Amino acid sequence: MKTNISRRDFLKSTTLASVGFWVASGLTPKVSASPNERIALAGFGVGNVGGASLGEAARFGDVVAVCDVDHPTLNWVGGHVYPKSKSYTDYRRLLDEMDKSIDAVTVGTADHMHAPISLMAMRMKKHVFVQKPLARTVYESRLMGTVAKEMGVCTQMGNQGSADDGLRRNAAEIKAGLHGEFKEIHIWLSQTGPRPATIRTMQAYEEQVRKENPEEAEELIAEMMKKKEEAFERVDWDLWLGIAPEREFFPGIYHPSVWRGWWDFGGGTIGDWACHILNGYQKGLDISAPSSIVARTSGHDFDAFPRSSEVVFEYPDMLQRRGFKLVWYDGGRHPSREFYEENGLSYPEKMPEGGEVVIKYDDRRKENVTVPEPRYAPKYPDADGNIADPQDISIRNVYEWITAIKENNPELCFSNFTDQAGPLTEAASLGKVAIWTASKPNEWGEKILWDSENMTVTNLADLETPGVAEQVKPVYREGHVLD
Repeated sequence: MKTNISRRDFLKSTTLASVGFWVASGLTPKVSASPNERIALAGFGVGNVGGASLGEAARFGDVVAVCDVDHPTLNWVGGHVYPKSKSYTDYRRLLDEMDKSIDAVTVGTADHMHAPISLMAMRMKKHVFVQKPLARTVYESRLMGTVAKEMGVCTQMGNQGSADDGLRRNAAEIKAGLHGEFKEIHIWLSQTGPRPATIRTMQAYEEQVRKENPEEAEELIAEMMKKKEEAFERVDWDLWLGIAPEREFFPGIYHPSVWRGWWDFGGGTIGDWACHILNGYQKGLDISAPSSIVARTSGHDFDAFPRSSEVVFEYPDMLQRRGFKLVWYDGGRHPSREFYEENGLSYPEKMPEGGEVVIKYDDRRKENVTVPEPRYAPKYPDADGNIADPQDISIRNVYEWITAIKENNPELCFSNFTDQAGPLTEAASLGKVAIWTASKPNEWGEKILWDSENMTVTNLADLETPGVAEQVKPVYREGHVLD
């Protein structure tokens, strides 16, 4: 099923992102800090979405350094957008040389490099804003939350729906039990997984061309070699790979902007979207610690993500709520007709491109419920000091981080790494672990039994799928350690 719904339209229209965060009253940040307090910023990954995040932060601070492994992007951003900044291709060199000159950083690289850049920055006491998802794996998400808390820095993830006031109000209501107890949550979107190329090396390309078009093979191979060399000149491939395993560069299938479809670099559809759609459910119900996860997919080859998936999370009873089931569907999958009929629901004549169905234990609402007043996202000032359009949730999400830095209060950030972004990304990453075992098309994979406290797959010894442990905690390329 093809969808033409945009990310921004989806976040505005769907009710999936309508639950979020609350804290006790008294923590409301100031609308603005002193205009004379300028934060020195460095940006890592400054093209596309990463560049947008840095630009939003730059409304309230000064960009003193930029880093990108894509040479044309770095040259343009460093030379024209922020001409007073210093330019780097290696994040380690920037942090080493600019340590005394920067207060905070934005990270908008490919997913697999979020953790190493952010961890190094936080350990140097830099405040960090990271585009979603926070990290690629459970281990990295947990470690980033731990280090953020240990260092006392202000952190925020770029799931901009977090800054929506309605999301926070609904979060308070769900957490307080105003909407009753959830038994099953079914969430779907028609967004399909990326389409990584089947030809991934020069040798494979040559073999295919000589087989399919032998008369023009040498000419086509020469053209591809030239294309590869030109594309290779654009990027520092070793730095782009970073902590990921080595592999041959091939034009157009990894960089720029095609990396999300690969296990080594991204998170597929669930990694892309869950940090938006499940954002409120994390704060309202705590979805970070399922007891089990199982999936079925359109099939995959352990290198590229599947085109579609269905993931079932089972959650145990907790002191504050009963256990429940959460089912995630993507790539055209959605709840079945049988599910609708079994629960007394009418099956839609046309299934929406994205939606949710919630089944509750009963229809009763709790009585005498006290809902704590939500802490709303701060409204940011424009260049003249006036309060800008409160609907621009992307800038408000960044400005909340800026406000937290100026207030020296990490808890002001809704999507901080320790309490929200880390646990939320853990949930999405656990879905990916289940997807990993579901490599055969339309067959249920092996069920993952999960011990969240110890971050352990308890039935690992019984699983036949190879590499499950490495999907929780990766083995990094030689010379790269995150601990």
